[in-house]
Amino acid sequence: KSLKIDSLKAWKDLNIQEEGKAFAGTAVYTTAFNVDKVNPKLHYTLDLGKVEMIATVTLNGEKLRTLWTTPYSVDLGGFIKNGKNILKVEVTSSWFNRLVYDASQPEIQRKTWTINGPKQDSPLRDNGLLGPVVLKY
Repeated sequence: KSLKIDSLKAWKDLNIQEEGKAFAGTAVYTTAFNVDKVNPKLHYTLDLGKVEMIATVTLNGEKLRTLWTTPYSVDLGGFIKNGKNILKVEVTSSWFNRLVYDASQPEIQRKTWTINGPKQDSPLRDNGLLGPVVLKY
């Protein structure tokens, strides 16, 4: 499903159903931004801020890099353009939150199983693109 958000926050803090707050997998964030005129003398970098856990950055249809640790930043040189730029960030989480959610469900409704997973009352972890996302030059 698509979800339009006006600020970056952990998936567990979104105003969605409980099962969605425990999502495990990859969520895709997309946005557009304008650059009046790219200055070839400047160095453009995208800083994603805080990411939980892994992020793949695509700009204008070109996959730039997969980031799995700090700093979550990527050089945009050669990919940023004059006018409208389309940014896509795919964030992949671990399955911890899903295991917590499933531990609270009747066995027949569970989608995951493990020998020794987290307990149903374990707090959900902050997953997602948490930001702030900043274009630096």
